Amino acid sequence: MNFKKIFYICLFISASGYLLSPSKLKSNDLEKANAYYDNLDYYYAIDIYEKLIKKKPSLDVAEKLANCYRFVGRTQEAEQTYKKVITFPNFDPVNYFYYANVLKQNSKFEEAKHYYLMYGERVPKKAELALTQANSCDAARLWLDNPDKTVEISNVEALNSSASDFSPVIFNDGILFSSDRAFVAANEKKSKDKISGWTGNSFMKIYQAVGENPQGENYKLSLLPSHINKDYHNGPAAISWDGQYLVFTRIGNVNKKELRNVKNPIVRKEIYFSEKKNGVWTETQPFPYNSNFKYSVQHPTLSPNGNILYFSSDMPGGFGGMDLYYSVKIDGKWTVPVNCGNKINTAEDEAFPYVRQDGKLFFASKGHITLGGLDIFSATGEKGEWDEPENLKAPINSPKDDFGITFFSDNTTGLFTSNRVGGKGLDDIYHFSRKEETKPEIICVVAGKVVENGTNDPISGLRVYLVNKSKGEEKSVLSKEDGTFSFDLEKETDYVLRGDSDKFLLKQEGQLSTKGIKESTIFNVRFEVEKAEDAYLVKLNNIYYDFDKYTIRKDAEPELNKVLAFMKKMPYVNIELRAHTDSRGKASYNMLLSENRANSAKLFLLNGGADGSRLLAKGFGETQLLNHCKDGVKCTKEEHQLNRRTEFKVIKINPVQANHQSKTSKLR
Repeated sequence: MNFKKIFYICLFISASGYLLSPSKLKSNDLEKANAYYDNLDYYYAIDIYEKLIKKKPSLDVAEKLANCYRFVGRTQEAEQTYKKVITFPNFDPVNYFYYANVLKQNSKFEEAKHYYLMYGERVPKKAELALTQANSCDAARLWLDNPDKTVEISNVEALNSSASDFSPVIFNDGILFSSDRAFVAANEKKSKDKISGWTGNSFMKIYQAVGENPQGENYKLSLLPSHINKDYHNGPAAISWDGQYLVFTRIGNVNKKELRNVKNPIVRKEIYFSEKKNGVWTETQPFPYNSNFKYSVQHPTLSPNGNILYFSSDMPGGFGGMDLYYSVKIDGKWTVPVNCGNKINTAEDEAFPYVRQDGKLFFASKGHITLGGLDIFSATGEKGEWDEPENLKAPINSPKDDFGITFFSDNTTGLFTSNRVGGKGLDDIYHFSRKEETKPEIICVVAGKVVENGTNDPISGLRVYLVNKSKGEEKSVLSKEDGTFSFDLEKETDYVLRGDSDKFLLKQEGQLSTKGIKESTIFNVRFEVEKAEDAYLVKLNNIYYDFDKYTIRKDAEPELNKVLAFMKKMPYVNIELRAHTDSRGKASYNMLLSENRANSAKLFLLNGGADGSRLLAKGFGETQLLNHCKDGVKCTKEEHQLNRRTEFKVIKINPVQANHQSKTSKLR
């Protein structure tokens, strides 16, 4: 289920107290689609926008269609449409973020990482968020490639339909869950169900399934009574462990007197209670801190003793989006809600809380590092004091939305909700079990980015080294075109991470350690480097190459012979051969081509009698262009030719490093 649907679904009411009807909207197609969109009737808006985008594409239509797909959870269509959005001039950069989100949910982690970083570059104040989300793509891939093999999951087909079935809770010998399926009880007259303009399905209702098989087989399914399941959306629900106290979410309970005093009212989600007396659910009572037209309170759950109510809300004063709150029952009354704190809550959305019998909290979040959409997390603590949340990882979590978990009395088996690929409907209920509650394998990664100090431009082709201090082993990688790099780390090991470049100065080492780490961790590293001075270097004339070649041209031989003569006259210097390419082609290929060019010049000098110990060949690919001819810039053949060169630089043997100013870069 798309998280925004669950979090923000609401009803727009006219001043007369009736739902805004599609028949009352304007006849113009675009105006009608925009009215549906503004009214959150995405099911109806999509149909019109799809026709408009084919007939007359525009940025506004593309953006709104992409958003509609995202809101209803159609991530494949959303991906294709956001791809179109970013081709229009003057699009809002936030579309990079939305595009990255759906790419990640579609398991396209490398592409998602690229567009998260693009978002950070276009919106500098969001650079930290963008980098975190980009690095979370590495975590997602690692977790998916290394699932907890002690956990088994299966689709509870007997409970699921082709619609959304979600948020199961277990009590006595039964299960409560929410669904927007079309359902008519045996003793009811068949009538046309009311339809939600958001999904095109029926409004959500709370169902009860009674039986003994945890896989849902032979369950008897029924709706809770009509005074609980009102006309519009009802659920999800929670129930006390003895099955006698019900608390649930509802939308659409409108007080007409209050409605007359509100302009363009939006009916929010609220919490209600009911008790079972003599086997019958009593009339519902509202939570005293509901606020129908200002903010939502939803997704309630009870502590094992029933005295603490946890729920999700976008009430003022939170950390952003939906936050988790708690209220305590004292002398039969609920206290003013208190935010659960920044260990649990983030600038994104947290929802669907559940407290296990042992007091452990489980909840869904998009703000912590996830595999894609909503992920399920656990945390130990109470009220506003919590340890760091832990992602349940794969296979319980997936690149799609995973939420609404509940446990059987053994605390190791239970049910949860997911809209992952391969389900029976839009959202399905899944059963999970594990042999023992052991933590998955701990995976540690260092993921970083190299940027130029002052400009924050990404630096590609810079070699970064990782030294295992325990084994004395060293491995290295080149930073990619977007400046990123990564290494896998071993457990209980100390490392030195350092960068090495001739053109750039940076801190030569930073310390990392995986000792004592108890859960999978990503070390986010950022190198800020700046250009070095080359006052102690003397340039000779350059030699040039043909496109995509590294053979020595005839016009280069006289210059190489000059180098040979120079070396004979100056025996106390070393020559550094620094080869370069133009920007055409992939950066990785250009790096290899430049290395071949440097080596071909070195071989020519060796064949001419040069001392090999005094020659150093280096390739720099396309990282040091002499003009404006970078990727995507149209240039003449002559302009590109200027970049295909080998430079000869004379380096003093003693002392080389004395003149090389060092500067500590930032390593975060």
